[in-house]
Amino acid sequence: MVLRSVFLLPLLSLASPCATTSFTPADLAEWRSLRDPRISPDGQFLAYVEEFQGSTILRLLPVDGKPAISTGSANARDTSPRWSLDSSRLAWISERGGVRIVIRHMDLGAETVIGDLPVTPLNLAIAPESDAVAFTAMVPASAPPPAWAPPELLPLLARREPHAQLFVVTSPTAAPRRLSTGNFDYGEPAWMLDGQTVIAARNGGEICAFRVTGGEKQLSQHSGRNESPLPSPDGAKIAWLAREPQPDAAVRKLWVMNADGSRVKILTGSLDRDAAAPQWSSDSRTLYFLADDRGVTRVYAARNDGTVRQLAVAPARLSGFSQADNGTAATVRTTAAGEELIVFPTDRPANVRVVASPNRDLLEVRQIGTTEEVTWQSEGQSIQGWLTRPPGFQSAQEYPLLVDIRDDPRAMCGGEFNLRAQIFAARGFVVLCANPRGTPGYGEEFGNLLRTRFPGADADDLLRGIDSVLAKGSIDSHRVFVTGGLLSAWLIGHSDRFTAAVARRPIVDWTMDAALDRDPLRHAVAWMGALPWDDPDQYVKHSPLYFAANFKTPTLVIGGPGDPQAEALYFALQARKVESALLRLPNLSQPADRIAEMEAELAWLGRDWAKPAPAAR
Repeated sequence: MVLRSVFLLPLLSLASPCATTSFTPADLAEWRSLRDPRISPDGQFLAYVEEFQGSTILRLLPVDGKPAISTGSANARDTSPRWSLDSSRLAWISERGGVRIVIRHMDLGAETVIGDLPVTPLNLAIAPESDAVAFTAMVPASAPPPAWAPPELLPLLARREPHAQLFVVTSPTAAPRRLSTGNFDYGEPAWMLDGQTVIAARNGGEICAFRVTGGEKQLSQHSGRNESPLPSPDGAKIAWLAREPQPDAAVRKLWVMNADGSRVKILTGSLDRDAAAPQWSSDSRTLYFLADDRGVTRVYAARNDGTVRQLAVAPARLSGFSQADNGTAATVRTTAAGEELIVFPTDRPANVRVVASPNRDLLEVRQIGTTEEVTWQSEGQSIQGWLTRPPGFQSAQEYPLLVDIRDDPRAMCGGEFNLRAQIFAARGFVVLCANPRGTPGYGEEFGNLLRTRFPGADADDLLRGIDSVLAKGSIDSHRVFVTGGLLSAWLIGHSDRFTAAVARRPIVDWTMDAALDRDPLRHAVAWMGALPWDDPDQYVKHSPLYFAANFKTPTLVIGGPGDPQAEALYFALQARKVESALLRLPNLSQPADRIAEMEAELAWLGRDWAKPAPAAR
């Protein structure tokens, strides 16, 4: 095993010498998350959303460091801040006193409200030179009632799923008008420079242009999955992200075309990483974007001539990215210091300035365990993971090992601050977060290594990671635990080496019917990529419940309300007389439920488990 000290020095220096308090599940409610940073085109203001105790609060900061500007109540639900092209107006979605769209006129400080909306906006864009707003909202699918059903049965029949449709409201007093038609889902809209045309991606389909006065035109001619169209500042081009229809783990490439759909080309053809959050330079010649790469996020610049270069930004995890006309970029950086909002000039990316660090006071009074990168070999592949050790770790002692799997949705682990791992480490666990095959951030080849054994090959990677960590020492081999969703349920049917397990909102049966609007198969495909089998029997044989006869590991199952997958796993465990429990939580978006989930996991895994020595491998 290769061990590297990544982000270790800033982590050790973060806590003050008098920090004596350990992390607890209650810190989940105190933690503040930052997202959706949007710098104004003139570079003067930075809008972003801060999530805290179940609220999403819009923050508005002058970039020059002056005091923040108030935007309303501290317990609001504000999302999707978006600037007008001339920086004079900021629009966002608010749930203060009912769902509405708020437009702030920056020169006056006055706010205009578009209320009494018949639909609930999901995201929005404000027109270049007016208060017109385009937005998407869920509407019922259009389908004629079945001719065979009498009228009294119609309200009882299952309805087709709603779709995200495109709307426009031209003034605060006008009623919203629907621009899109058909049973499609549309992504976030964007305005063309003329202020009369809105573009949006049809999910799983093409980029389309809609005239405010009526009329639709398909712009792209690409059979893959297209998303995030972005007009250039001069209005001549449109950039967007797209995946090829095959293979299943195809990375998102950055594409560009003329505004009329002609002269299409790929700008990132040689980069085998997922492009995200593209932003045009003010001269419409360069596109900046983010891409995850083996535990960190890189910033890249792609030019119209097809060249791509990496900016010299210090390694970290980044999310959200926007850029002003003067080249100042804003993003959320996650490091050992927690989440920070930073700005930097793209021509001097090393000149980073932190403008918001909402968790610094909390971290300064907490004991923090060290986090280090580990790598190991699995079937010819180099697998990366991150090991978080308890504060005051002593190599001469033996600690329990917790394999904490991120698969709902599957996400890349990195050297960022991991509050969940720190809470477990504070209770004495060494926590392993790994990036097995199929994890994003490694490229198409690595992602497609699951095509014939999913789940399975990724589980093998995790088991070999356990062997690698055990060989390093300081781990009690009688106390090895696992938490996760799909892979946790799979592992307890294929390995007896775990002392106990937690299955959090597991997917255990690909073919199970939907319940309470939760379609497990569709959910699985959405976050794991399309399932690789043509034979329907393979869907059954690759489901964790197919191996229920092997269940022996004591397991806590955590599900949502009316969760058929969690119920099925618990029933199978009980039928096999395996020690198990089922915890139902109504709303994990609320801090109280997240705390309850963590308390339950700690209580279950922290029991005095008696287990014989594991069999030799």
